[in-house]
Amino acid sequence: MTHVVACLDGLDPEYLAAVETPGWDRIAARGDAGTCEGLVPSLTNVNNVGIVTASFPAENGVTGNTYYDPERDEQAYMNDASLLRRRTELQRRADRGETVAALVAKDKLVGMVGQDCDLAASAEDPPDWLADAVGEPPGIYSGGASAWLMDAAVHVLDERDPDVLYVSTTDVIPHKHGPEETAAEEWVRELDAGVAALAERSDALVATADHGMNRKSVCVDIEAALDREELDAEVVRLITDEHTYHHQNLGGAAYVYLEDGSADALAPLADIDGVEEVLPATEAAERFRLPTDAIGDALVLGTESSVFGPVEEGVRGSVELRSHGSHHERRVPYVASTGATLDYNIEAFRGLE
Repeated sequence: MTHVVACLDGLDPEYLAAVETPGWDRIAARGDAGTCEGLVPSLTNVNNVGIVTASFPAENGVTGNTYYDPERDEQAYMNDASLLRRRTELQRRADRGETVAALVAKDKLVGMVGQDCDLAASAEDPPDWLADAVGEPPGIYSGGASAWLMDAAVHVLDERDPDVLYVSTTDVIPHKHGPEETAAEEWVRELDAGVAALAERSDALVATADHGMNRKSVCVDIEAALDREELDAEVVRLITDEHTYHHQNLGGAAYVYLEDGSADALAPLADIDGVEEVLPATEAAERFRLPTDAIGDALVLGTESSVFGPVEEGVRGSVELRSHGSHHERRVPYVASTGATLDYNIEAFRGLE
């Protein structure tokens, strides 16, 4: 039996609706398709780890692309596999003697999702044998990066015949282009062809996404707002990672760690145009199933059109980009050749059965 789970990074349902997808439709006709919920914060690391561990952050411990370590008083990228509090479905299948493979766009995910895999590789730095077979990857910030990765996944199925394959693409195109733009339409067609090719080579396939995407026009400087209130705090903008080209480290979710006081002191943040909710840690943990020991004193969420980041003057400014991170980007599509119905994207591996 060959099982495939594909995470199509940034594939908001609007992108699928904007172009014909014959491959997706064929799979849906014999199985099932629809939309489901992703995890909040609606970020790559959070949702990829959620999918491969089939769990919420409260169980797996991954809360963003970046986290704050109070003991060391420093922020760090959340890329280290030692931060996971739960074994992955790939590891469990490897324990059963199955051959497992993981192909991802960025190196940052290899350690998180590729533990104990017979093959774990990225499009950012592929092994020579894969680049020789598929061609040199066009670069992870190019429009062709996702298509290359799907071709690589097909090659691995054809030549390595793993029992289980996880493949995760990149979202540079939806960050840069709206659903009706030519580049986005081509991106969807390439993903559709790739998913169809994977389905043809597998006994069971589930494809879904990690998060959606929205146009952003407002930037709120949470640090400046807290300075104005004379509050000492550490603000963790959760989208922050080393890949700034497409999202500029501007996203719609942040954790706030207060030096003194309670989350009630953050109430003035909620009055800022562009801040939708300021949730005390206990409320955020209950609502989004987050670990209370790793999200500070509060979770701040943006509106559909806002992100958090530095502003030249004051606490609110204008931006022009497409991004994610808030609960407004949590709705994602899925298709399952098995006929499984998904309520959450983290049910993808269960949907293979």
